[in-house]
Amino acid sequence: MAGRIAARSPLVRQPVAVFVLVATLFGFAAVFAIPPLRGADEPAHFLRAYGIAHGQVVPSLQDAQGRKGIFLPARLHDDYQFFETVRYRFGTADFNYRRVFADFLRRNNGPDERPPVFVLYAGSEGYAPMAYLPYVAGALIGRLIGLDFVPMLLLMRLLGLAATTALAAYAIAIVPYFKWTFLFIAMLPIALFERAIVCADGAALSLGLVVTALCLRAACGGGVAEPPWQRALWMTLCVVIKPSQIVFVVLEGMTRPFKELPRAWRSLGVIIPGVALTVAWLMVGSADMAAWRMVEGTGEPAEHFNIGWKLRFLLAQPQHFVNAALGSLGNLYELWREVIGGLGWRDTHLPLALYILLSATFVVTCLVRLDCNVSIRRRIAVFSWLAVLGYWAVIFLIFYLAWTPLDTQWIHGIQGRYFTIILPPAAVALAATLNYGLREGVTATIAVAGAVLSGIAMIDAVIRSQW
Repeated sequence: MAGRIAARSPLVRQPVAVFVLVATLFGFAAVFAIPPLRGADEPAHFLRAYGIAHGQVVPSLQDAQGRKGIFLPARLHDDYQFFETVRYRFGTADFNYRRVFADFLRRNNGPDERPPVFVLYAGSEGYAPMAYLPYVAGALIGRLIGLDFVPMLLLMRLLGLAATTALAAYAIAIVPYFKWTFLFIAMLPIALFERAIVCADGAALSLGLVVTALCLRAACGGGVAEPPWQRALWMTLCVVIKPSQIVFVVLEGMTRPFKELPRAWRSLGVIIPGVALTVAWLMVGSADMAAWRMVEGTGEPAEHFNIGWKLRFLLAQPQHFVNAALGSLGNLYELWREVIGGLGWRDTHLPLALYILLSATFVVTCLVRLDCNVSIRRRIAVFSWLAVLGYWAVIFLIFYLAWTPLDTQWIHGIQGRYFTIILPPAAVALAATLNYGLREGVTATIAVAGAVLSGIAMIDAVIRSQW
Protein backbone atom coordinates (compact mmCIF):
# COMPACT_ATOMS: atom_id res chain seq x y z
CA MET A 1 0.00 0.00 0.00
CA ALA A 2 2.80 2.42 0.95
CA GLY A 3 4.55 1.61 -2.34
CA ARG A 4 1.40 2.38 -4.39
CA ILE A 5 0.88 5.67 -2.52
CA ALA A 6 4.50 6.68 -3.10
CA ALA A 7 4.28 5.74 -6.77
CA ARG A 8 1.23 8.00 -7.26
CA SER A 9 2.87 11.01 -5.62
CA PRO A 10 4.55 13.34 -8.17
CA LEU A 11 6.78 14.72 -5.41
CA VAL A 12 8.10 11.34 -4.30
CA ARG A 13 8.90 10.46 -7.92
CA GLN A 14 11.36 13.38 -7.96
CA PRO A 15 14.17 12.60 -5.50
CA VAL A 16 16.24 15.65 -6.45
CA ALA A 17 13.30 18.01 -5.95
CA VAL A 18 12.42 16.35 -2.65
CA PHE A 19 16.00 16.61 -1.44
CA VAL A 20 16.41 20.26 -2.41
CA LEU A 21 13.12 21.08 -0.69
CA VAL A 22 13.83 19.40 2.65
CA ALA A 23 17.55 20.23 2.63
CA THR A 24 16.83 23.91 2.03
CA LEU A 25 13.99 24.06 4.54
CA PHE A 26 15.89 22.47 7.42
CA GLY A 27 19.30 23.75 6.33
CA PHE A 28 18.17 27.38 6.26
CA ALA A 29 16.64 26.96 9.72
CA ALA A 30 19.85 25.34 10.99
CA VAL A 31 22.06 28.17 9.72
CA PHE A 32 20.25 30.59 12.01
CA ALA A 33 19.48 28.18 14.87
CA ILE A 34 23.06 27.01 15.43
CA PRO A 35 24.78 29.68 17.54
CA PRO A 36 28.02 31.23 16.25
CA LEU A 37 31.02 28.90 16.56
CA ARG A 38 28.90 26.09 18.07
CA GLY A 39 29.82 23.69 15.28
CA ALA A 40 32.77 21.39 15.87
CA ASP A 41 35.97 23.18 14.79
CA GLU A 42 33.95 26.03 13.26
CA PRO A 43 36.24 28.69 14.83
CA ALA A 44 39.29 27.16 13.13
CA HIS A 45 37.52 26.78 9.79
CA PHE A 46 36.20 30.35 9.91
CA LEU A 47 39.75 31.59 10.42
CA ARG A 48 41.07 29.47 7.56
CA ALA A 49 38.42 30.74 5.14
CA TYR A 50 39.00 34.32 6.28
CA GLY A 51 42.75 33.87 5.86
CA ILE A 52 42.36 32.56 2.29
CA ALA A 53 40.14 35.54 1.48
CA HIS A 54 43.02 37.76 2.59
CA GLY A 55 45.65 36.00 0.49
CA GLN A 56 46.87 33.36 2.95
CA VAL A 57 46.23 30.43 0.58
CA VAL A 58 49.30 28.73 2.01
CA PRO A 59 49.43 29.78 5.69
CA SER A 60 52.69 31.61 6.36
CA LEU A 61 52.08 34.03 9.24
CA GLN A 62 53.51 32.72 12.52
CA ASP A 63 53.90 33.83 16.11
CA ALA A 64 57.14 33.68 18.12
CA GLN A 65 56.61 29.94 18.80
CA GLY A 66 56.18 29.13 15.10
CA ARG A 67 52.42 28.57 15.38
CA LYS A 68 50.45 29.64 12.30
CA GLY A 69 47.58 32.09 12.39
CA ILE A 70 45.93 35.13 10.85
CA PHE A 71 45.44 38.78 11.79
CA LEU A 72 41.83 39.78 12.47
CA PRO A 73 40.69 43.41 12.54
CA ALA A 74 40.22 44.41 16.18
CA ARG A 75 36.44 44.84 15.97
CA LEU A 76 36.01 41.49 14.19
CA HIS A 77 38.29 39.87 16.74
CA ASP A 78 36.20 41.25 19.62
CA ASP A 79 33.07 39.54 18.31
CA TYR A 80 34.89 36.35 17.34
CA GLN A 81 36.57 36.07 20.73
CA PHE A 82 33.29 36.75 22.55
CA PHE A 83 31.59 33.72 21.00
CA GLU A 84 34.73 31.60 21.14
CA THR A 85 34.89 32.21 24.89
CA VAL A 86 31.23 31.71 25.76
CA ARG A 87 31.02 28.33 24.03
CA TYR A 88 33.07 26.86 26.87
CA ARG A 89 30.24 27.72 29.24
CA PHE A 90 27.86 25.36 27.46
CA GLY A 91 26.27 22.95 29.92
CA THR A 92 26.73 25.17 32.95
CA ALA A 93 23.79 26.26 35.10
CA ASP A 94 21.37 28.72 33.46
CA PHE A 95 23.45 28.94 30.28
CA ASN A 96 21.63 29.58 27.01
CA TYR A 97 22.25 31.66 23.93
CA ARG A 98 19.32 33.99 24.56
CA ARG A 99 21.30 35.38 27.50
CA VAL A 100 24.52 35.24 25.49
CA PHE A 101 23.08 37.42 22.73
CA ALA A 102 21.61 39.82 25.27
CA ASP A 103 25.11 40.23 26.74
CA PHE A 104 26.59 40.50 23.25
CA LEU A 105 24.30 43.39 22.30
CA ARG A 106 24.89 45.23 25.59
CA ARG A 107 28.66 45.18 25.58
CA ASN A 108 30.83 48.08 24.43
CA ASN A 109 33.34 47.62 21.62
CA GLY A 110 36.67 49.37 21.60
CA PRO A 111 37.65 51.97 19.01
CA ASP A 112 38.07 50.82 15.41
CA GLU A 113 41.57 52.35 15.18
CA ARG A 114 43.13 49.53 17.21
CA PRO A 115 45.71 47.31 15.47
CA PRO A 116 44.67 43.86 14.21
CA VAL A 117 45.00 40.86 16.53
CA PHE A 118 46.89 37.67 15.70
CA VAL A 119 44.73 34.54 16.15
CA LEU A 120 45.96 30.95 15.84
CA TYR A 121 44.36 28.64 13.28
CA ALA A 122 44.42 25.71 15.73
CA GLY A 123 44.21 22.85 13.25
CA SER A 124 42.72 24.23 10.05
CA GLU A 125 46.04 25.41 8.58
CA GLY A 126 46.62 22.02 6.96
CA TYR A 127 43.39 22.04 4.92
CA ALA A 128 43.57 22.67 1.17
CA PRO A 129 41.81 25.86 0.01
CA MET A 130 39.28 23.97 -2.19
CA ALA A 131 37.36 23.03 0.94
CA TYR A 132 36.59 26.68 1.62
CA LEU A 133 35.64 28.27 -1.71
CA PRO A 134 32.00 29.15 -0.80
CA TYR A 135 33.10 30.45 2.61
CA VAL A 136 35.89 32.50 1.04
CA ALA A 137 33.30 34.12 -1.22
CA GLY A 138 31.27 34.99 1.87
CA ALA A 139 34.29 36.48 3.60
CA LEU A 140 35.15 38.56 0.53
CA ILE A 141 31.60 39.86 0.22
CA GLY A 142 31.50 40.54 3.95
CA ARG A 143 34.69 42.57 3.80
CA LEU A 144 33.46 44.45 0.73
CA ILE A 145 30.23 45.60 2.38
CA GLY A 146 31.67 45.96 5.86
CA LEU A 147 29.89 43.17 7.71
CA ASP A 148 30.63 42.48 11.36
CA PHE A 149 31.44 38.99 12.59
CA VAL A 150 27.95 37.51 13.10
CA PRO A 151 26.41 38.59 9.76
CA MET A 152 29.61 37.59 7.96
CA LEU A 153 29.53 34.14 9.56
CA LEU A 154 25.86 33.71 8.61
CA LEU A 155 26.59 34.73 5.02
CA MET A 156 29.45 32.23 4.84
CA ARG A 157 27.17 29.53 6.23
CA LEU A 158 24.43 30.28 3.70
CA LEU A 159 26.82 30.15 0.74
CA GLY A 160 28.34 26.92 2.03
CA LEU A 161 24.87 25.41 2.49
CA ALA A 162 23.92 26.33 -1.08
CA ALA A 163 27.11 24.88 -2.57
CA THR A 164 27.15 21.60 -0.62
CA THR A 165 23.42 21.07 -1.13
CA ALA A 166 23.86 21.57 -4.87
CA LEU A 167 26.67 18.99 -4.93
CA ALA A 168 24.58 16.43 -3.07
CA ALA A 169 21.61 17.12 -5.36
CA TYR A 170 23.84 16.51 -8.39
CA ALA A 171 24.95 13.18 -6.93
CA ILE A 172 21.32 12.15 -6.35
CA ALA A 173 20.45 13.14 -9.92
CA ILE A 174 23.15 11.02 -11.58
CA VAL A 175 23.45 7.96 -9.33
CA PRO A 176 21.77 4.80 -10.59
CA TYR A 177 19.70 2.74 -8.12
CA PHE A 178 20.61 4.68 -4.94
CA LYS A 179 18.80 7.99 -5.29
CA TRP A 180 16.71 7.56 -2.14
CA THR A 181 19.64 6.08 -0.23
CA PHE A 182 21.80 9.09 -1.08
CA LEU A 183 18.96 11.45 -0.19
CA PHE A 184 18.69 9.90 3.26
CA ILE A 185 22.47 9.92 3.85
CA ALA A 186 22.68 13.59 2.89
CA MET A 187 19.85 14.38 5.33
CA LEU A 188 21.27 12.59 8.36
CA PRO A 189 21.34 14.98 11.35
CA ILE A 190 25.14 15.25 11.30
CA ALA A 191 25.23 15.73 7.51
CA LEU A 192 22.63 18.50 7.63
CA PHE A 193 24.34 20.11 10.63
CA GLU A 194 27.73 20.21 8.91
CA ARG A 195 26.32 21.72 5.73
CA ALA A 196 24.85 24.51 7.87
CA ILE A 197 28.12 25.57 9.54
CA VAL A 198 31.53 26.65 8.30
CA CYS A 199 33.51 23.41 8.03
CA ALA A 200 35.11 21.06 5.51
CA ASP A 201 33.07 17.95 6.31
CA GLY A 202 29.89 19.09 4.55
CA ALA A 203 31.77 19.45 1.26
CA ALA A 204 33.68 16.22 1.91
CA LEU A 205 30.47 14.19 2.21
CA SER A 206 28.84 15.86 -0.80
CA LEU A 207 31.90 15.22 -2.97
CA GLY A 208 32.01 11.64 -1.67
CA LEU A 209 28.43 11.23 -2.87
CA VAL A 210 29.34 12.63 -6.30
CA VAL A 211 32.40 10.40 -6.79
CA THR A 212 30.55 7.29 -5.63
CA ALA A 213 27.70 8.10 -8.03
CA LEU A 214 30.03 8.66 -10.99
CA CYS A 215 32.02 5.46 -10.41
CA LEU A 216 28.86 3.41 -9.95
CA ARG A 217 27.41 4.93 -13.12
CA ALA A 218 30.54 3.98 -15.05
CA ALA A 219 30.53 0.47 -13.58
CA CYS A 220 26.91 -0.19 -14.52
CA GLY A 221 27.50 1.04 -18.08
CA GLY A 222 24.52 1.15 -20.38
CA GLY A 223 25.86 4.11 -22.33
CA VAL A 224 25.13 6.61 -19.57
CA ALA A 225 28.58 6.98 -18.02
CA GLU A 226 30.31 10.35 -18.19
CA PRO A 227 33.76 10.60 -19.87
CA PRO A 228 36.80 9.79 -17.69
CA TRP A 229 37.90 13.44 -17.54
CA GLN A 230 34.72 14.28 -15.68
CA ARG A 231 35.37 11.59 -13.08
CA ALA A 232 38.96 12.84 -12.87
CA LEU A 233 37.76 16.37 -12.09
CA TRP A 234 35.38 15.32 -9.32
CA MET A 235 37.79 12.70 -8.00
CA THR A 236 40.51 15.35 -7.71
CA LEU A 237 38.25 17.74 -5.81
CA CYS A 238 37.10 14.94 -3.52
CA VAL A 239 40.60 13.71 -2.75
CA VAL A 240 42.31 17.08 -2.29
CA ILE A 241 39.71 18.42 0.13
CA LYS A 242 40.95 16.16 2.98
CA PRO A 243 43.87 13.69 3.03
CA SER A 244 41.63 10.87 4.28
CA GLN A 245 39.53 11.22 1.12
CA ILE A 246 42.38 9.69 -0.88
CA VAL A 247 40.73 6.30 -0.33
CA PHE A 248 37.94 7.26 -2.74
CA VAL A 249 40.34 6.59 -5.64
CA VAL A 250 39.77 2.89 -4.91
CA LEU A 251 36.22 3.24 -6.28
CA GLU A 252 37.64 3.80 -9.75
CA GLY A 253 38.48 0.08 -9.73
CA MET A 254 34.80 -0.82 -10.10
CA THR A 255 34.57 0.93 -13.47
CA ARG A 256 36.41 -1.79 -15.41
CA PRO A 257 36.49 -5.61 -15.43
CA PHE A 258 39.12 -7.19 -13.21
CA LYS A 259 41.10 -8.50 -16.17
CA GLU A 260 41.41 -4.99 -17.66
CA LEU A 261 42.69 -3.29 -14.51
CA PRO A 262 46.43 -3.89 -15.15
CA ARG A 263 46.24 -1.98 -18.44
CA ALA A 264 43.57 0.57 -17.51
CA TRP A 265 45.54 3.71 -18.35
CA ARG A 266 42.42 5.86 -18.44
CA SER A 267 41.70 4.94 -14.84
CA LEU A 268 45.18 6.09 -13.87
CA GLY A 269 44.36 9.42 -15.49
CA VAL A 270 41.32 9.65 -13.23
CA ILE A 271 43.11 9.03 -9.95
CA ILE A 272 46.63 10.45 -10.44
CA PRO A 273 45.73 14.19 -10.41
CA GLY A 274 44.03 13.96 -7.02
CA VAL A 275 46.78 11.87 -5.48
CA ALA A 276 49.52 14.11 -6.90
CA LEU A 277 47.85 17.32 -5.73
CA THR A 278 47.24 15.86 -2.26
CA VAL A 279 50.89 14.91 -1.91
CA ALA A 280 51.97 18.31 -3.24
CA TRP A 281 49.72 20.13 -0.78
CA LEU A 282 50.97 18.06 2.14
CA MET A 283 54.54 18.96 1.16
CA VAL A 284 53.73 22.67 0.74
CA GLY A 285 51.78 22.83 3.97
CA SER A 286 54.14 20.51 5.86
CA ALA A 287 51.10 18.37 6.77
CA ASP A 288 50.49 20.86 9.59
CA MET A 289 47.71 19.79 11.98
CA ALA A 290 48.70 22.13 14.80
CA ALA A 291 50.50 19.43 16.74
CA TRP A 292 51.58 22.10 19.24
CA ARG A 293 48.19 21.58 20.88
CA MET A 294 49.06 17.96 21.66
CA VAL A 295 52.53 18.93 22.85
CA GLU A 296 51.02 21.43 25.27
CA GLY A 297 48.26 19.04 26.32
CA THR A 298 50.39 15.93 26.90
CA GLY A 299 53.83 17.29 27.75
CA GLU A 300 55.44 14.80 25.34
CA PRO A 301 58.29 15.91 23.04
CA ALA A 302 57.26 17.63 19.81
CA GLU A 303 58.95 14.90 17.73
CA HIS A 304 56.35 12.38 18.93
CA PHE A 305 53.82 14.29 16.78
CA ASN A 306 56.12 14.76 13.82
CA ILE A 307 54.82 12.58 10.98
CA GLY A 308 58.27 11.62 9.70
CA TRP A 309 59.52 10.62 13.16
CA LYS A 310 56.27 8.79 13.91
CA LEU A 311 56.47 6.81 10.66
CA ARG A 312 59.92 5.57 11.60
CA PHE A 313 58.63 4.64 15.04
CA LEU A 314 55.69 2.81 13.45
CA LEU A 315 57.97 0.77 11.19
CA ALA A 316 60.10 -0.16 14.17
CA GLN A 317 57.19 -0.96 16.50
CA PRO A 318 54.03 -1.69 14.45
CA GLN A 319 52.39 -3.37 17.44
CA HIS A 320 52.04 0.01 19.13
CA PHE A 321 49.71 1.18 16.34
CA VAL A 322 47.77 -2.10 16.35
CA ASN A 323 47.19 -1.91 20.12
CA ALA A 324 46.12 1.73 19.94
CA ALA A 325 43.73 0.96 17.05
CA LEU A 326 42.18 -1.93 18.95
CA GLY A 327 41.79 0.33 21.97
CA SER A 328 39.89 2.86 19.85
CA LEU A 329 37.48 0.16 18.69
CA GLY A 330 36.31 -0.08 22.28
CA ASN A 331 34.62 3.28 21.70
CA LEU A 332 32.36 2.03 18.90
CA TYR A 333 29.16 3.03 20.71
CA GLU A 334 30.11 6.72 20.78
CA LEU A 335 31.50 6.57 17.24
CA TRP A 336 28.20 5.06 16.01
CA ARG A 337 26.14 7.82 17.61
CA GLU A 338 28.39 10.50 16.16
CA VAL A 339 28.18 9.01 12.66
CA ILE A 340 24.42 9.62 12.80
CA GLY A 341 24.22 12.81 14.83
CA GLY A 342 26.88 13.93 17.27
CA LEU A 343 26.09 17.65 17.08
CA GLY A 344 27.76 20.77 18.43
CA TRP A 345 31.16 20.04 19.91
CA ARG A 346 30.23 16.35 20.38
CA ASP A 347 28.10 17.51 23.30
CA THR A 348 24.63 17.66 21.77
CA HIS A 349 22.95 14.29 21.31
CA LEU A 350 19.70 12.81 20.09
CA PRO A 351 17.59 10.32 22.06
CA LEU A 352 18.92 6.76 21.79
CA ALA A 353 15.68 5.63 20.11
CA LEU A 354 16.34 8.06 17.26
CA TYR A 355 19.86 6.74 16.69
CA ILE A 356 18.46 3.22 16.46
CA LEU A 357 15.61 4.26 14.17
CA LEU A 358 17.81 6.28 11.82
CA SER A 359 20.40 3.49 11.69
CA ALA A 360 17.66 1.01 10.79
CA THR A 361 16.37 3.42 8.14
CA PHE A 362 19.84 3.60 6.60
CA VAL A 363 20.03 -0.20 6.36
CA VAL A 364 16.54 -0.43 4.86
CA THR A 365 17.26 2.22 2.23
CA CYS A 366 20.36 0.21 1.28
CA LEU A 367 18.15 -2.73 0.24
CA VAL A 368 18.47 -2.00 -3.47
CA ARG A 369 18.68 -4.57 -6.24
CA LEU A 370 21.35 -3.82 -8.85
CA ASP A 371 20.19 -4.60 -12.37
CA CYS A 372 23.53 -5.85 -13.67
CA ASN A 373 25.26 -9.18 -14.14
CA VAL A 374 27.00 -11.07 -11.35
CA SER A 375 30.55 -10.14 -12.36
CA ILE A 376 29.79 -6.41 -12.37
CA ARG A 377 27.96 -6.63 -9.06
CA ARG A 378 30.85 -8.56 -7.54
CA ARG A 379 33.31 -5.94 -8.78
CA ILE A 380 31.19 -3.13 -7.32
CA ALA A 381 31.00 -4.93 -3.98
CA VAL A 382 34.74 -5.66 -3.81
CA PHE A 383 35.91 -2.11 -4.48
CA SER A 384 33.22 -0.51 -2.34
CA TRP A 385 34.20 -2.68 0.64
CA LEU A 386 37.87 -1.91 -0.02
CA ALA A 387 37.09 1.80 0.09
CA VAL A 388 35.18 1.45 3.37
CA LEU A 389 37.84 -0.62 5.10
CA GLY A 390 40.64 1.47 3.63
CA TYR A 391 39.02 4.65 4.89
CA TRP A 392 38.90 3.31 8.45
CA ALA A 393 42.58 2.33 8.20
CA VAL A 394 43.62 5.72 6.79
CA ILE A 395 41.69 7.68 9.45
CA PHE A 396 43.31 5.61 12.19
CA LEU A 397 46.76 6.02 10.62
CA ILE A 398 46.49 9.80 10.12
CA PHE A 399 45.45 10.45 13.71
CA TYR A 400 48.00 8.01 15.02
CA LEU A 401 50.83 9.77 13.20
CA ALA A 402 49.80 13.36 13.93
CA TRP A 403 47.86 13.29 17.21
CA THR A 404 48.59 10.22 19.29
CA PRO A 405 51.19 10.32 22.11
CA LEU A 406 53.30 7.25 22.80
CA ASP A 407 51.92 6.81 26.30
CA THR A 408 48.38 5.88 25.28
CA GLN A 409 45.93 3.00 24.95
CA TRP A 410 43.96 4.42 22.02
CA ILE A 411 44.30 6.71 18.99
CA HIS A 412 43.58 10.32 19.87
CA GLY A 413 41.39 12.72 17.88
CA ILE A 414 39.11 10.21 16.14
CA GLN A 415 35.48 11.28 15.95
CA GLY A 416 32.46 9.51 14.52
CA ARG A 417 31.57 12.39 12.20
CA TYR A 418 34.62 11.56 10.09
CA PHE A 419 33.06 8.20 9.18
CA THR A 420 29.77 9.67 7.95
CA ILE A 421 31.71 10.51 4.80
CA ILE A 422 32.18 6.83 3.92
CA LEU A 423 28.47 5.95 4.16
CA PRO A 424 27.84 6.28 0.37
CA PRO A 425 30.35 3.52 -0.55
CA ALA A 426 29.16 1.53 2.48
CA ALA A 427 25.58 1.67 1.16
CA VAL A 428 26.71 0.52 -2.29
CA ALA A 429 28.83 -2.28 -0.79
CA LEU A 430 25.94 -3.55 1.32
CA ALA A 431 23.49 -3.45 -1.58
CA ALA A 432 25.87 -5.14 -4.03
CA THR A 433 26.56 -7.89 -1.49
CA LEU A 434 22.94 -8.63 -0.59
CA ASN A 435 21.36 -7.68 -3.94
CA TYR A 436 17.90 -7.64 -2.41
CA GLY A 437 15.59 -4.76 -3.16
CA LEU A 438 12.36 -3.34 -1.85
CA ARG A 439 9.89 -1.66 -4.14
CA GLU A 440 11.11 1.81 -5.06
CA GLY A 441 7.94 3.38 -3.68
CA VAL A 442 8.53 1.76 -0.29
CA THR A 443 12.19 2.84 -0.25
CA ALA A 444 11.22 6.37 -1.27
CA THR A 445 8.59 6.65 1.45
CA ILE A 446 10.99 5.39 4.13
CA ALA A 447 13.84 7.62 2.93
CA VAL A 448 11.71 10.77 2.83
CA ALA A 449 10.21 10.03 6.23
CA GLY A 450 13.70 9.44 7.62
CA ALA A 451 14.97 12.67 6.03
CA VAL A 452 12.16 14.74 7.53
CA LEU A 453 12.64 13.05 10.91
CA SER A 454 16.37 13.80 10.75
CA GLY A 455 15.75 17.46 10.02
CA ILE A 456 13.23 17.83 12.83
CA ALA A 457 15.45 15.96 15.28
CA MET A 458 18.50 18.06 14.46
CA ILE A 459 16.70 21.41 14.77
CA ASP A 460 14.95 20.26 17.95
CA ALA A 461 18.23 19.12 19.56
CA VAL A 462 19.93 22.44 18.74
CA ILE A 463 17.08 24.60 20.03
CA ARG A 464 16.53 22.59 23.22
CA SER A 465 20.21 22.47 24.14
CA GLN A 466 21.36 25.92 23.01
CA TRP A 467 18.44 28.28 23.40
